[in-house]
Amino acid sequence: MKKIYSIAACLFSIVSFAQQIVSFENSDGFYAGDIQGQGTWISTPTGDEPPNVLHQVICTDNATHGSNSLKIVKENTYGTQSIPIIGAFDNLPVLLSHNNFTVSFDMNMSQLQGSIFSFQALRSADEKYVVRLDFDNSGVVKVLKNFSGISSMESTSSSWSPNSWYRMKIVGTAADIKYYLNETLIYSGTAAEELNIDQLRFVHDNTEGVAYIDNIKIYNQAMLSVSNSTVNNNTVRVYPNPATDFIKISSSGKIKSIEVYDSVGKKVEATLKNDRVDVTSLNAGLYWVNIKTDGENFSEKFIKK
Repeated sequence: MKKIYSIAACLFSIVSFAQQIVSFENSDGFYAGDIQGQGTWISTPTGDEPPNVLHQVICTDNATHGSNSLKIVKENTYGTQSIPIIGAFDNLPVLLSHNNFTVSFDMNMSQLQGSIFSFQALRSADEKYVVRLDFDNSGVVKVLKNFSGISSMESTSSSWSPNSWYRMKIVGTAADIKYYLNETLIYSGTAAEELNIDQLRFVHDNTEGVAYIDNIKIYNQAMLSVSNSTVNNNTVRVYPNPATDFIKISSSGKIKSIEVYDSVGKKVEATLKNDRVDVTSLNAGLYWVNIKTDGENFSEKFIKK
């Protein structure tokens, strides 16, 4: 197995997200089993056969939001890796700017002295990290630091214990990157690389142990208020979901326009009329509807049966 991997992802910057929430629920188009190919997610490519690792899954073992979560585990076919690389990758349908984004998630690791479990935000084409946060197997939380072109993992003041859920939040601003653990600021520093982010990874170095990930929230805004869980006061609802003939969109703000994209970011033909969108001609699968209201943008998922 190669130590470093390159993923070619279809990314369309014309999509404008305000927020994306992933909790791996059936109602959002996910199902229990291999994460590979579910929505915008893939498992680690191998560069060989099989083309992707096989045992990174959505499961019902342990969750914080709904019934499902992502479970990343050791792949027995492969040895310990030099960096955390085994797990699940989310190919974002829209780029995140390194100086204006927020990503938060829940994570639970099974043991110390096993795998290093890592969250990474990067430009995938050349494997350049913008953010990397490790739950080191020593129990220390570490952050990637780049000083004068030299990268190293720097220890924060925080530690972690097995079989406990932790809420992480990473906020990119024009001034710095801030890291929060359970609503407490644990580290501030610069981006490892000042690049746009097209991929998020939840990975490990394939030693021992299990990690669960749930309740991922991705925003294209820097949200510095830890207690702030939504981008705005407006609300949007898309229903029925799953849909057969049409979806209806309700919003507390006036809807100005909508755009619909398939799971790889390709825009498809869709027209809003009387708060309804005809989806009869769409193939079965997962879609995103980008909704522009007065001063706000929303992105919601729906499934076409």
